[in-house]
Amino acid sequence: MSTEATQRRFEEVNENDFFMFEKPPVTKQQLVMYAGASGDYNRIHYDHHFAVEAGLGGVIAHGMLVMGFLSQTVVMWGGKGATVTEVRSRFVAPVRPDDIVVFDGSVVGKEVVDGKKLVRVEVEGVANDRTVIKGSAVIQLPDGS
Repeated sequence: MSTEATQRRFEEVNENDFFMFEKPPVTKQQLVMYAGASGDYNRIHYDHHFAVEAGLGGVIAHGMLVMGFLSQTVVMWGGKGATVTEVRSRFVAPVRPDDIVVFDGSVVGKEVVDGKKLVRVEVEGVANDRTVIKGSAVIQLPDGS
C-alpha cells in the first residue's frame, strides 16, 4: 500500500475490495518509545528474562501498539478526507521484536446513515504465518462531489 495520501471516494469503493499494508519490523526502540508515550512500563515489554519467566517466551509488543498499527492501516486506506469513526480489535497472538506484521483488509459493507457515507472494513494482521490481531473499522468517506 502506498503511504501517499490519496482521496478515496465512497462511490468508488465496493464490497470485497481488498487492501494490504506491511509494517516494517517491530523494534525494541518502538517498544521503549511506546512505553514512554503510554505509561505502560510492564516488564514483559522490555525485560527478556522477566517475560520468559512470565511464560511468554520473550518480550512482546504492547497490545495497544499493535492496535495502533491496525488503525494506521485503516487510516492509510481511507486516505485524505476520510474520518475513522470506529475501530475494534481482538488480540490473537503476541507480536515480538523483529516481527513484520502484514495487514490484510477488505470492505465488508457500505451504507449511508444520516447523510454520512460509511464503509465498514475488516482487517487481520499476520506475523510469521500466525494471526496476531483481528479487527474492524468504520470509515466515513467523502462523496464524489
